[in-house]
Amino acid sequence: MRILFVGADFAWPPVTGGRIRVLSQLRALYSLDEVDSVRFFSLRETEIPDADREALAAQSPKLEVLEPVFHPIHLFSDRRYLPRVAWLRIARGVPYLAGKWESPSVRRALEHELKERQFDIVWIGCLGMTRYLPLVRRLQPRARVVLDQHDVESEKFAQLTRRQHGVRRLVAKMEWRAARDFERETLRAVDAVGAISEDDALTYRALASVRALTIPQIVPFVRRAASPPPGPRLCYVGNLRWHPNVRGLDWFCREVWPKVRERLPDATFDIAGTRLPTGGDGAPVVPEAWRAPGITTLGFLADLEPLYLGSAAMIAPSFDGTGVRLKLLEAFRCGVPVVTTPDGAAGLAIEPGREAFVESDPGAFADRVIELAISGDVQARLREAAYRFLERHHGLAAAQAVARELLGTAPAASSAAAD
Repeated sequence: MRILFVGADFAWPPVTGGRIRVLSQLRALYSLDEVDSVRFFSLRETEIPDADREALAAQSPKLEVLEPVFHPIHLFSDRRYLPRVAWLRIARGVPYLAGKWESPSVRRALEHELKERQFDIVWIGCLGMTRYLPLVRRLQPRARVVLDQHDVESEKFAQLTRRQHGVRRLVAKMEWRAARDFERETLRAVDAVGAISEDDALTYRALASVRALTIPQIVPFVRRAASPPPGPRLCYVGNLRWHPNVRGLDWFCREVWPKVRERLPDATFDIAGTRLPTGGDGAPVVPEAWRAPGITTLGFLADLEPLYLGSAAMIAPSFDGTGVRLKLLEAFRCGVPVVTTPDGAAGLAIEPGREAFVESDPGAFADRVIELAISGDVQARLREAAYRFLERHHGLAAAQAVARELLGTAPAASSAAAD
């Protein structure tokens, strides 16, 4: 079986949630005995070092890494492409979430790949890249097309609409409806749909009357050796520009952190992550709420291991958003206990107080943070429960079983096809 994996971002190094998810899906696919090769087609915003391409290709002899095609994934960081997106929206009715991926260079590169080889499967790694679905169908009419989504994209626009007022709300509502219609039509147009969580799978079924299967994230781990508690040092890791994360951090720094420092004056909080905004001079722009005493905004760290190992807990407040907060699974993998909000825990079958603390009230959130910061026993209890959770829900075998269903190679699927 030959697979073409069409992704929106290069998967190495796996330092963002999107990249971590893509790498997990690639592992699920190339680990299958029936898969002969996986060719990885992706986009890039910046130059990809040869070492990164080689590191990704080294993950498996079956993985063939193509030269990434330049395209600005974050359009508002490269506004040259906005007129094309606006023209597609106004003249062609193409919603923003699809139009932002339109590119002559991407289309040419993908067309070349589809013409050069025959594929049994075309695996599309995000909704936006289905902008090229008609091209795939025309050049690979016999290929089975799988759409693997990381989020319910139209729900993001619904959340955006709820935050707007006046004319902006009307415009946002129009875009939400366009996104919803595009997502519904696309879900029905592909041959199989994968979801990152059961909540998302249920939403796809309700939206488009399709059967969506949840592909668990693969999270390999090694149990951390026992070590002395690190003291009241806390950390955060995530996309520092994504609205649900920013809103959660603002809430924590304003509403919770003063309560923590009042009772733990020596507590510290390190904020690390990607896409920290910069000013005209290139210097990082740190929001005012994140500058309180005891808080340090580190920005991007190439190696997060020292931060995780030196922290008593990871703080993961989030509001809105869809899918799964992969930062929680990464913290579990590294043995760092987590305190999060209900939205932050959404999509994961965790039990509040067992694998992680889950609170929405500032006072209760502060109580849990302090409890973790001062108790090595509580840290050890949550750490072990999180490891057991990963063993039950996020192993390779579970992901392989769902991948086979999506590919149509599972025993039940094969016998049904024979009938």
